[in-house]
Parts: sequence; C-alpha cells; structure tokens
Amino acid sequence: MFDNIAIIAGSGKLPFKIATYLKKLHSNFIILSIKGFSNIKLYKNFKSYSLRMGEGSKAIKILKENNIKKIIFLGALDRPGLSDLKPDLWTLFKVFKFIFFKKTDDVILRNVARIFENEGFKVIGLSDITQSFFLKEGIYGIKKIPKNDLKIINKLLKKTIHWTTKDLGQSIIASKDQILLKEDRKGTNNLINRSMNKKYSKNSYIFIKIKKLHQDNRIDLPTFGFDTLKKLVKTNIKYIVLNADSTVIMDKKKILKHLKRSKKTLLSVDIKNSGNNNINFEYD
Repeated sequence: MFDNIAIIAGSGKLPFKIATYLKKLHSNFIILSIKGFSNIKLYKNFKSYSLRMGEGSKAIKILKENNIKKIIFLGALDRPGLSDLKPDLWTLFKVFKFIFFKKTDDVILRNVARIFENEGFKVIGLSDITQSFFLKEGIYGIKKIPKNDLKIINKLLKKTIHWTTKDLGQSIIASKDQILLKEDRKGTNNLINRSMNKKYSKNSYIFIKIKKLHQDNRIDLPTFGFDTLKKLVKTNIKYIVLNADSTVIMDKKKILKHLKRSKKTLLSVDIKNSGNNNINFEYD
C-alpha cells in the first residue's frame, strides 16, 4: 500500500518523521530534498536526492527512474523569487505562470499538484499514510468551558474562516470577541511574538489556526507543534482552536500533557467546506 512513494521534503521535522515511519513499515520510497528548505543530511540513511526547486525536469526523471507512482508534499516551502528558483526549461514552461501570475499560494500549490498528476503521478496527503498526526474532534486539556465563551469562539471561528479565503494566513489571536492580530507571510511564530508585546487582561487570549476554506487536504495543511504551544502558554492564552483531522500535530503526546499541566484548553473542531460555514461546534 505504501510502496513507490516519493516524499518531496521541505523544511521542518515532518518529512523526516514520515520517512522514519515508512522505513519501519519496510516501504519502498525515495526522498526529494529541496535545497534551501530541507536539510539533506537528515536523510543520509534513506534513498534521497537533493535538488533545487527549479529543477523540475530532473525531479520528473528521478521519479520515473525509481518507478514512483505516488507523491506526497511534506514540510514548508516558501514561494521563491526568480533568482532563487533558477528554473530549467521544463519548470519555466510548466510552473512559471502559476508562481508569478497567480495571486494565492493555495492556487499555486493546487496547480503544481495538477502538473505532477498530468505527468502520471498520484498526489496523496498525510492522512492517506497515517492518522497519528491528527486530533479527533473534541476538547483537550481543561474541558469545562462556559457557554458564553463557546459563543464567542464560534463567532470568531466564522470570522477566521472568512478571512482565510483571502490566503493571507491561517492564524489569528483574539481577546474576547475581537480579533487583535492576524498572521501574515512571516508565519505563526511571528504572530505569537507580536502578541507577547501586547498587554491584555490575564488569561483572555484565543488562538485560532485553521486550514483555508476549500483547501486541498493533500497539501500545505496547518501545523501545530510543542514549541508553538509553549510560546502560547507564555502569553495570556486561554483557548487554542484547531481543525479536527486536518491540522498536523507535531509531538502530540507532549502537547496533550503540557495542556493539562499548564491548565489550558484546546478545542479540535470539525469545520465543513461549506460556504454557509454551518459549524458543528456544540459541547457541554
């Protein structure tokens, strides 16, 4: 089931963790480590190749030589500038127009996935390999939530879903029912750092990080790790709200333990891909 797979590895721990998982299953797979994002030294004990983001023809050749049938994109990849991309003719012809003339990262990623599919490869997502990096719908940590707080969170969640359609980020920080800060191109950690410079009432912050409405679940899912949780705990955070089954949770056991220790609440919510945003978000 997990044979003939290529991991296209960006930055972060996730590509390495999945490579280790597949190796334990004795799967047949390779790793394409993207220069400038992924550390090729991490993959010295795997069958791996290092190439620039702009070497599309080389990537296709490697995939076909290794009889690859499925591709999975793991780890972060920022939109490159032309001087960094240094595209070969294949990349220039296939990808250039999407990177430099499409407005949103989501559109770019969907089109890159489609290009690989047109070459005969199946693009799969993390959930096709394992569910162990996701949280089921529910409440974790401190489970008692006042009804009025639930109403506020539900209201903020709907606002955040609407905002993510602009493809400017995936995270917000709010106090009560007011959105204070929104993620930008600098990412989630920068958002949290900015929040630490603000002074609001104790234990009043709400942090929401969700996927974009109608986002392709195979690529660029939001991630949440232990380091992010530790940073949030240092702020006046009260609630953390994430997508159920579609936020990648790094170091899940450590996160669940730390939530209880720090007396914080994490809500893992089921958000439907519906224009009406009719969110199933009712807890006792």
